[in-house]
Amino acid sequence: MSTDWTQEYFDDTYRRLFLDTVEPARTRYQVQQLLRLCAVLPGAAVLDVGCGVGRHSIELARLGFRVTGVDMNADYIAACRERTAQLGLKAEFYAMDSRVMKLHVRADLSISLWSSFGYYGEIGDLQILQRVSEHTRRGGHVVVDVENRDYIVKHFVPEEWHENEQGLVCEKRRFDAVGGTVSTRRIVLSGGERCEYRRVLRMYTVAEMAALFEAAGLQPERWCGDYDGSRFGPESKRMIAIAER
Repeated sequence: MSTDWTQEYFDDTYRRLFLDTVEPARTRYQVQQLLRLCAVLPGAAVLDVGCGVGRHSIELARLGFRVTGVDMNADYIAACRERTAQLGLKAEFYAMDSRVMKLHVRADLSISLWSSFGYYGEIGDLQILQRVSEHTRRGGHVVVDVENRDYIVKHFVPEEWHENEQGLVCEKRRFDAVGGTVSTRRIVLSGGERCEYRRVLRMYTVAEMAALFEAAGLQPERWCGDYDGSRFGPESKRMIAIAER
């Protein structure tokens, strides 16, 4: 495994098993709820950090937003560009490290959705939020959507198997209470091949996430337990943090 585990983790297998299998209705719901929570209207500028293959970005572009998507994976970015061209939509996508991104963008809304945050430890994650803050206009909003650490700890699953028509996946997990990280070893059996991946994800408490926001020049406003805007608590599976620039 390389020092940056994301280089190997997010590959074609991950896309096929975990990105391309998301139902379009789920994406549409998440986007509609997000727009309701942040009260932004079509025509606004949106920056999607860690956009993957663009399921949220492309839906936002379809709704009339001026979208810019950023992801480390050049193949995912190529897929975003191809899909928007097929649909006749306008959006900009860039393959770059979000810790050092420099774009001519001042977004009304900047987003990092579906656990696309927490990959680089506190220093690297702060760098991302600082770059996001620089690319968000004053009065604009920043939304970070991650799994709820409290829920993960309370309902921790050290080993899990799941299978679908694409293949068999085994995950073995370890939680480091001191470092606040979940380390995952994932074994994928698919198409007669065996692939192994490792991931280290930093899980933030509300207080820790709020401190990162403030250090990046963002003011935490609201904490939700899901896209429906439900109140955040220990039993919330997700933590959706909304801050103002």
